Amino acid sequence: MPGDEAKPDGHFGMLLRSLRERAGLTQQELAERAELTTHAISSLERGTRTRPYPHTVRSLCDALGASEGERAALIASVPRRRPSAEPVSRPTGLLIPPTPLFGRDGDIASIADLIRSGARLVTLTGTGGVGKTRLTTAVSDVLAGDFPDGVVQVSLAPIADASAVMATIGRALGLAGIDAPGAFDLVAAQLRESRLLLVLDNFEHLLSAAAQAGQLTALCPTLTVLVSSRSPLRVRGEREYIVEPLDLPARDSTTVEEVRAHAAGALALDRAQAVGARPSVDEVPAYVELCHRLAGLPLAIELAISQLRLLSPIALLDRLESAGRTSGARDLPERQRTMRATLDWSYGLLDPEQQRLFTLLGAFRGGATLEAVEAVAEDGDEIATGDVLGILHALAEHSLVRVRGDRLDLLEPVAQYARSLLVGERAARIGRAHARVYLALVEQAAAGYERADQVEWLERIEEEEANILVAVERSLDAGDAPTAARITWFMWLYWWMRGQFTIGRRLAEQCLGTELPPWERSRVNLAGATMAYAAGDHAAAASYWAEADLVAVDQDDPEVRSKALAGTGLAALADGDLNTAEGRFRVALDFALHDRGSPWMASLVHVWLGTVHLLRGEPAAAVPEIERGLHLARSRGDRLATYVALYNLSQAALALADYQLARQRVDEGIVLSRETRDLANLAYFVETLAVIESKEDDHVRVATLLGAATGLRETVGADVYAYYLPDESLRDAAEQAAQAALGHNAYDEAVAAGRSLDPSAVPELA
Repeated sequence: MPGDEAKPDGHFGMLLRSLRERAGLTQQELAERAELTTHAISSLERGTRTRPYPHTVRSLCDALGASEGERAALIASVPRRRPSAEPVSRPTGLLIPPTPLFGRDGDIASIADLIRSGARLVTLTGTGGVGKTRLTTAVSDVLAGDFPDGVVQVSLAPIADASAVMATIGRALGLAGIDAPGAFDLVAAQLRESRLLLVLDNFEHLLSAAAQAGQLTALCPTLTVLVSSRSPLRVRGEREYIVEPLDLPARDSTTVEEVRAHAAGALALDRAQAVGARPSVDEVPAYVELCHRLAGLPLAIELAISQLRLLSPIALLDRLESAGRTSGARDLPERQRTMRATLDWSYGLLDPEQQRLFTLLGAFRGGATLEAVEAVAEDGDEIATGDVLGILHALAEHSLVRVRGDRLDLLEPVAQYARSLLVGERAARIGRAHARVYLALVEQAAAGYERADQVEWLERIEEEEANILVAVERSLDAGDAPTAARITWFMWLYWWMRGQFTIGRRLAEQCLGTELPPWERSRVNLAGATMAYAAGDHAAAASYWAEADLVAVDQDDPEVRSKALAGTGLAALADGDLNTAEGRFRVALDFALHDRGSPWMASLVHVWLGTVHLLRGEPAAAVPEIERGLHLARSRGDRLATYVALYNLSQAALALADYQLARQRVDEGIVLSRETRDLANLAYFVETLAVIESKEDDHVRVATLLGAATGLRETVGADVYAYYLPDESLRDAAEQAAQAALGHNAYDEAVAAGRSLDPSAVPELA
């Protein structure tokens, strides 16, 4: 093919296919020449695998007999890898109204100059509703090109506990399983080399975490943090920028143009036009007075002007003046009194049914689906399901409710106001209804985790996590420990797969500190056991499992007995007592296969019996036992139990020196782990892949894979799958061979490259 150079078109797969066809090769023939699999060639050409490693590209070029120009073109078409989390320029966590931003050009320029001049922790302060979130987003857009690793925006509004701030930041960075106690260290490690702008929105209610924000900038010399808060953080290195209300039109303005020349007036006129109002010259004084009464606060203006659907500007002004005389604490600044007056007045314009539903929305955290709102409204406040949608439509027209995809949400100042009105016995009643709705949801999800729709349920629960956690906390506060316990039980597997074992264990222990009926007590002990086991506290786990079994014996509960006995078998396995482990597993299997048992647990127990054989040095005997578990898991479409079985089968294949079969098991396990975003499990598969690659003397790849496995474990904060007991000598041999072949410097460099990969990029190594 010399003399007929291929030109890069930016699409690796298309270019590879073109070169292959011109060489007259089938995918299988190219795979054989390049020592790759046909599946790998197909994935590259179809674009499902977009970032092949350099050694793969070199092998392909050699197999194709590519010219220098063709090599260069193929290499140039490979997308660059990012060493850190992919930035998001407009995350779903920040609700940004699709309206123009008025009067902020000077603020944007000043804040951008402040950051470009070297300020690395800048806090925008100002009263609620002044537009801090909109301003941080605008500044982010202007500065995006200054930060090679991008912009990550994090909404802290739904977070109630300051100790969760670092975990929330970690999740925004893509660090699944960041719930570990060392969340700050994991976030700092992720950001230490990043030239990134981190935006933290709504910090004012989490100020006890302010010191950590300051420490991040101290430990990460190329990180810049932009904060919005009603109060400054008061940490070293902080530069406060006070966001003032919008510029007001002069009180003696006489024309619409004069009103529009000032930001508050321009916003008021824009929103008036949006609701169909047409300002006349006679109405100019009313518009001017409205801007002044609302103190130039963008949110207050939007809320008030939306009522021009119903009222004239003069009538609106009269209503606003009345509300302003009776609302707001006298010791608050005038602008905050006015904001409260605006919300009080907007609330006063609602009819009684609208008021009821608006305050009911204060029970939710992080938004809600229409179905959830309907259920809580009917159960907790006797609002007919058929009426809810119409009332929500009215609230949206009043600019009190926002729509985000298929979810309903309130801007945080509005949500706080709604919560302030939801008090007394009504708040308790609605809180109980809210908990019942989310208890039903997590119970349905728990069944889904064991079936083919596992991924869909994981994503659904992730979206509702804030509501679920507040339901547990409210139930405990209200003395309804059984509801809290049931929610905790149904959530344990979600927390396991997401690596959030700290929060799961904390809630389980809080529930166990109360009086619980036997059904709930036995299952919360199981939840506490699995969370402790995931964190590496095997002694505590064994104690919880034993307690669960004691309760279950009296209740004739085969489901709990199967899980508790299997757990005590795992505890024996951890102690190296294989005979005891096998005995408990076999009894657990009998209970699991009971008609009131747990088919899900049966599939796992088969795998663990195979583990016993592996540890006895009997890999051939392990295979049929594990395959029984695999068959049961596949029959349900259960990814988790499937990849647990696949991992153990990969270890058996290694012990039998069948490296091709081991690779097949690992490849499938990596795909399934990626689908569930189970990073702890993924780490084990990646490490096994390193052992397999070592047999082919691909030492750079071995080192990269080992580094990636380390990075995944650091992200999660624990091994979690402690019942995976691979032959450590195989891993050590792969590591030593790679070090000997590459030398320490090159080896360390490859390990560091793998360790720095974003978790979402790790599966591409396969």
